[in-house]
Amino acid sequence: MKTISCEVIQDLIPLYVEDMLSEDSKELVEIHLDECKECNEYLNELKTTEKEHFPIETDSRPLRKIQATLRKKKWQTIIFSTLLTLLVGVLAVSFLSAREYLPYSEEVVSVSETDNGSVLAVFDDEVAGYDLETYPDKSGTGSIYHLTAWETSWQDFTNNEGNAPIVLNPDGESVESVYYYHTDGSQDQLIYGEDQHSGGGVVTLPRLSLAYFSGLAMIALFFCVGLIFAVRSNETWVARITNVTFLPLSYLLAQLIVVGWNTTTYSVTRDFTAILLVAILLYGMLWIGSKWVKTRLIK
Repeated sequence: MKTISCEVIQDLIPLYVEDMLSEDSKELVEIHLDECKECNEYLNELKTTEKEHFPIETDSRPLRKIQATLRKKKWQTIIFSTLLTLLVGVLAVSFLSAREYLPYSEEVVSVSETDNGSVLAVFDDEVAGYDLETYPDKSGTGSIYHLTAWETSWQDFTNNEGNAPIVLNPDGESVESVYYYHTDGSQDQLIYGEDQHSGGGVVTLPRLSLAYFSGLAMIALFFCVGLIFAVRSNETWVARITNVTFLPLSYLLAQLIVVGWNTTTYSVTRDFTAILLVAILLYGMLWIGSKWVKTRLIK
């Protein structure tokens, strides 16, 4: 058998280390290494050099940190998308349930007394809802009623059959007067009984509750901005106060979206509930958005 020179074996050793030789060539190199001290030293030197130039990374903490960051961004994206979807849904429901107050006509509502003394208010099918307020008359022997009615876009979509007739005096109390009030600033219209305001009309005014809430939110917003300016050198406190600032800011934005610039309403419960729902969703979106901005600034 012809003897293979060390030069040839040393040319093959790098491929041997990388396990890139055929089985026959590998066997040939190993047989030579068993007999050649010089080639063994070359093999060991080659292995040592590779380890020095290409050290094996055993610390997995950077990789775990990257994976945690990616998971956090993924969940933030999912939550943000969910909040955005809910916001669109709430706004759609708010729009469809927005009240369009109806002017009075006998077709919209009619009030009459039955044989047993009950006073009925009968609404047209187009009426989606009504509001009824009552208070005692001056003598205290009877009651005065103010009511109004409205329709909604939701009514058109659902083809709701409207409201059933209501009994104004279920306990048999005396119904002195029933007025229908409009939401355009005009006088309430007497539709049943005797006029209690013969010397002049009465106007049912909208509630100012939204104005109070928006005023408080505005004060809180300016207060929080002032605090941020006062502690601007402390990043931790700035971040904490910023999260609190999002609360009044979210409420003001929600009110602007739901009812616009108008701060008076004839339907406090409905409008305030819609504003709160939108404000909660906006707060979540602002909070997540601030985290995204902070992450990008750090980068």
